[in-house]
Amino acid sequence: MGRNKKKIISVGGGGFTHQTDEGLDQFIINQLSVKNFKIGFLPTASKDDKKKINLFYKRFKSNNSELSHFNLCSKTEGFEEWFLNKDIIYVGGGNTFYMLEIWKKNNLTKIFKDGYDKGIILSGVSAGAICWFDWMLSDSQGSGLKPLRGINLISGSCTPHSSEFERINRFQNDIKNSKLPEGIAIDDGVAVLFIDGKPSEVYSSRKNHDAYFVDKSKKISLKEHIKRIYE
Repeated sequence: MGRNKKKIISVGGGGFTHQTDEGLDQFIINQLSVKNFKIGFLPTASKDDKKKINLFYKRFKSNNSELSHFNLCSKTEGFEEWFLNKDIIYVGGGNTFYMLEIWKKNNLTKIFKDGYDKGIILSGVSAGAICWFDWMLSDSQGSGLKPLRGINLISGSCTPHSSEFERINRFQNDIKNSKLPEGIAIDDGVAVLFIDGKPSEVYSSRKNHDAYFVDKSKKISLKEHIKRIYE
């Protein structure tokens, strides 16, 4: 038996919680080799917003999938058993800082790491796209865009919504000024697949939207970067 490839899929913005870019959700499902699968939704960053939970069930109900969600804002009991029984975990957007505080306070990070090592696909949009990195650029601390620590499954840094000028500008500046390590910027409507912590594929559902590799000296298309470094 070969070991499981560890997969994370980060979506810069859009997808079922915004009722846009259906292809992004399909891109995530396409990473699975099984036909009948279990997908679990974590709406923690939106404080377990009922509307987002309903959109999750609406979006995936026609697939051959067993759907469930877990409201971590109200309880953590039984979470590990729920989590480790999934094929895909999808983490919704919202307040990244709030979500990570709940994870840390309840020692849930180890569960995410165990699931990742086991081969559960971790995915998410916005807050759910960037939480997996060492560092991220986030506006969730209430005073503009600032560096925030993630849970260290992927090295480097990340920002979602890089199709917004202010966001990509700040990300580039923070990397240039050593406030953030080099990293990856993901536009709205774009998903990046990471295998064993390395970017391996970029999927875009919107024209002229992309993901980028950013270091102190440059910003280049992530597709180019993948070709240069890994192929």
